[in-house]
Amino acid sequence: MSTANEEARLLASTLPSDLMPTATWRPPNVGDLFVRKISGSKPPEITLQEQERIDSEPVELLVGELIGTGGMGMVHAAEQMSLNREVAIKRVRPDRLHDGSDAQLQREACLMGQLEHPAIPPLHMVATADNQCVLVMRRVRGIPWDQKLEDYDLESTGNILQGAPLRTELGILIRIGEAIAFGHGHRILHRDIKPSNVVIGDFGEVYVLDWGISVELDENGVYESPAFSGTPSFAAPEMIGRKPILDERTDVYQLGATLYHIVTGGPPHQGTTAEEVFNKILISPGPEISDAWPSSLAEVCRKALAPDPSDRYFSVRAMLEDLRYVIEYGELTDLEVECDQNLTKLEEMAQHRHVDTATFDEVAAHCRYGLERILESWPGNIGVSQKLARCLFLLCETTIGRQNLTAARANLAEYRRVGGEDVQRRADTMAKRIDALADQLIARTDELGVNIQVRLVEKLAQQQQELEQLQKAYDEIRGGKQPPSA
Repeated sequence: MSTANEEARLLASTLPSDLMPTATWRPPNVGDLFVRKISGSKPPEITLQEQERIDSEPVELLVGELIGTGGMGMVHAAEQMSLNREVAIKRVRPDRLHDGSDAQLQREACLMGQLEHPAIPPLHMVATADNQCVLVMRRVRGIPWDQKLEDYDLESTGNILQGAPLRTELGILIRIGEAIAFGHGHRILHRDIKPSNVVIGDFGEVYVLDWGISVELDENGVYESPAFSGTPSFAAPEMIGRKPILDERTDVYQLGATLYHIVTGGPPHQGTTAEEVFNKILISPGPEISDAWPSSLAEVCRKALAPDPSDRYFSVRAMLEDLRYVIEYGELTDLEVECDQNLTKLEEMAQHRHVDTATFDEVAAHCRYGLERILESWPGNIGVSQKLARCLFLLCETTIGRQNLTAARANLAEYRRVGGEDVQRRADTMAKRIDALADQLIARTDELGVNIQVRLVEKLAQQQQELEQLQKAYDEIRGGKQPPSA
């Protein structure tokens, strides 16, 4: 068994065997959550009651339906009787109750109390009821983001999200990133960013939920985790190490994983078990990003999902800056998709000997113009530059095949401007081919010139002979007499 396989097996053995790779795991120990020292004050005691067991005793919270469950807690809808308002309450799940579970929930409350942001549901109060910690929060009404993304039906069809829908979802991702960046400003790392932990409100609000495994970074901006916590399918490679050392770039990776989910309809690391997913992350941390992606967005995703944290965006803010650019120039993203289609057509036509010249030239012109237009607005876009190089290479090949030296040299000059060692190497080879063609055409011209001269001499000789014959016939008609001189 390989080292990667063994590490994946050992890590997976610390998790429940039935844990789904898309589910959150949080070890049942207090030490896994590091926050500043909690105040010694004791949370107030309140009364709560299930709706189906209403009695005459006054209560503070009337507990309603179950809204959701997480790695450790469960969230119910409730009515806060004293203020006559809807709230959500979070408690430890019955199957996760242990000596340190309430302390973990209190630490989560201490952490959330520092985060007042429009995309983070506010914490109203921390209390105890029936000897159990209770967090009272805003009730968020809406649809989980992962359910909204499922409506695009991307994973089953193999398509990617494009156009206006893509820009809409990227706008949501930016608002999530702003909340995460706000947390980083308070030295708080989320560690579990994924679409199922986001709710889209009925009026377009965006909320980042489940800060239950969030941790506070130390004065050096890092957190040394004693064990794996998080969601396997969205985990950064450093999260599954033997001694995980995390920082802001861990959340950058998970935002990149969420971006991947948006575009493809599924998480970057997939498998039927946590062990299978961990093994994939260790062997090949970076998921495949197809050429069908808009190259500008693909560059953002690849950088965010870089296996080595030092190769990622150094902060969430830096990643959001590039994402905003992608949205701002969304028209160019659509144009790039069109250019991709035209480039594919060109490459297909280049494989056939008999191609309509006018059609080829028209497709090539649209492709080249579109790619050059994108580069004008986004200089240095490597993906688009590579596509332009492919387009110009095909144009060079075609014009050489047509023996059009002027067009071939012009296309070659444009091809060289794209830059890059590979391009220059190919350009040098193509330049030699063009020079050889030029010599061939010149030689052919010289040969043609000689042939023309020979034919002219032969024609003149023939005409001279015909003239002499005419003169002889004329003389015979005149009776042998020479015609009078002029």
